[in-house]
Amino acid sequence: MAILDVPGARLHHTVTGSGPVLLCVPGGAADSGMFAPIAGPLAEHYTVITYDPRGISRSALDDPDEEQRIEVHADDALRLLDSVSDEPAAVFASSGGCMQAFDLVTRHPGRVRTLVAHEPPLTTLLDGQPDIDPDELLHIHQEHGIDAAMGKFMADAGFEAPEGGFPPEMAKNFEFFIVRLMKTIGSFTPDYSALKASGTRIVVGVGETSAGQPAHEAAVLAAGLLGVKPTYFPGDHGGFAADAASFAPRLREALDA
Repeated sequence: MAILDVPGARLHHTVTGSGPVLLCVPGGAADSGMFAPIAGPLAEHYTVITYDPRGISRSALDDPDEEQRIEVHADDALRLLDSVSDEPAAVFASSGGCMQAFDLVTRHPGRVRTLVAHEPPLTTLLDGQPDIDPDELLHIHQEHGIDAAMGKFMADAGFEAPEGGFPPEMAKNFEFFIVRLMKTIGSFTPDYSALKASGTRIVVGVGETSAGQPAHEAAVLAAGLLGVKPTYFPGDHGGFAADAASFAPRLREALDA
């Protein structure tokens, strides 16, 4: 475990393994623990960086009320890469973490050799389907609490809420996501032309069992805009955590193709 001081925050991260650098970027309210199931197998082949994004879990903000911007989160990812190696790296990004990965690739061509973006929730690409409304979720949070807001978010996203309810230790992250992050993620539009011109090989991943969910369907459309076919991975939106034994080798294939 290590701490990297960055402007406005301190990033809690871990670096394990050896070989080419692989940065894992979590999405939404998730922290580095989301990647724990695949970090071990991947560390046999890569130098794996996992981290808590600024404002999430152990990565404290200097100003808890600061505006969250995708480019700042992307700069954090770049600083983490630079702290380990200046060689072109691989990046595996999940869900909302794909937005900062896209921004990183766009603004720093050549820094990322391969990006695997797993189910980026670019739901504004979906026609005829109501988008998840950050303002509505913020209102629900204010009126009924964070569990109600997250329950509504999960339902709108097509996810099943965990049996027994949400873990209490995640309440702070959920609140940060609903209040500070969600609108920022939802309003981000990648520069598809710049991504295609960046020199980075981009793989858009979708879950084998998540068809019909907004993030899955949006990722398929995003793949088309990038001129690639979607790559199917075991499980659903969080298959890398739920089915790591099958997911990790498939991710290696995608990274090394």
